[in-house]
Amino acid sequence: MSDQTAPRVHDSNTLFLMELQQKCLPNATVKTTKNSCPRYFDGWACWEETSPNTTAFAQCPYYVVGFDPSRKAFKNCLSNGTWYRHPDTGKQWANYTGCVDIDDYEFRELINTLYIFGYSVSLAALLTSLLIFFTFKTLRCTRIAIHVHLFLSLALNNLTWIIWYKTVVQDLSVVQQNGMYCRSLHVALQFFMVANYMWMFCEGLHLHMALVVVFVNDVNAMRWFYAIGWGVPAALTVLYVSWRSNSEDTAQCWMHESHCQWVLTVPVFASILTSLMFLMNVMRVLLTKLHRNSTNPAPIGVRKAVRAALILVPLFGIHYILIPYRPKHKTTVETVYQIFSVVLVSTQGLCVSVLFCFANVDVHGAFHKYIRRIKRRGTTHTNVTGTTQPVQSQIRDAVV
Repeated sequence: MSDQTAPRVHDSNTLFLMELQQKCLPNATVKTTKNSCPRYFDGWACWEETSPNTTAFAQCPYYVVGFDPSRKAFKNCLSNGTWYRHPDTGKQWANYTGCVDIDDYEFRELINTLYIFGYSVSLAALLTSLLIFFTFKTLRCTRIAIHVHLFLSLALNNLTWIIWYKTVVQDLSVVQQNGMYCRSLHVALQFFMVANYMWMFCEGLHLHMALVVVFVNDVNAMRWFYAIGWGVPAALTVLYVSWRSNSEDTAQCWMHESHCQWVLTVPVFASILTSLMFLMNVMRVLLTKLHRNSTNPAPIGVRKAVRAALILVPLFGIHYILIPYRPKHKTTVETVYQIFSVVLVSTQGLCVSVLFCFANVDVHGAFHKYIRRIKRRGTTHTNVTGTTQPVQSQIRDAVV
């Protein structure tokens, strides 16, 4: 494993690496033994002065993701007093391959593959749902419009995650270079993540307004929903980028947790709690309207939408609350946690599609109307083709 293809290092250890480098490099040109290889810092470890024809060993760095600190790396000092150089790159090379826990590495690769698979299935379901919503003109109302924007934000989020796993996580050189591309991709992930929660909040808010508020102007309501669903995430993301750009957490494509993310965490958590409050009040009103003595029962479509939202809001909330608290590395609890996270996070788009589209009463009604229309056209076509020739001639003569 060359120095130029290093796994990512936790940002919290950046200062430690800088201090290690400062301690190592000042004495790099000072030799106590003739023809010995000088002290050298390769970005991970400080290699002490070593005699010719000798192999030096160093503890595997604990701060590199995927490395086992109980193992050792090695570096060869040649007979001429120079460190071994890799034949392909011509640069000094230390062997860190023994630092990698193969079983753990394969498990991480499996988790990444499962994430990509789950996001792909969810993306396919979301795109199918969007196609259904855009195809049927009868599905044009405020509630479906909110569904569309929720699906759109989730679809873009899933697509961005797939690109992230394919082009960043699986390419360590991109992580090390920390270019504008991967940082922009990280920012897009944060924006779509916040947009998901804001549109979920709009779902709860709209249901609350539909059942509790006496009169709502749909045009004005949609303007507010646009502002909440897309405007608020944009503003929060700009604040996040400004804060993080001026902080010390700017390495490794910004992929590690940072205190700057509080600017996103607090509003999202607040939206989840508010959505739950809305839905609890909606359920109270709904139960009142479902009473047999009620003169104004709630429509079945609204009732099913409330049921779907009651399932999805806690689902989104569990993901957001539990995911940041990671168990200790390489434990049974962490293995269960990782699998739970994959299933819960990557299939959110599929859950949303099933509850808000595939099980939607309005969608079922639109399909039934479409099938009946096709049947009527078939019946009309049969009647026309079965008309006798004299009658057809009379009609043709009348037209002429």
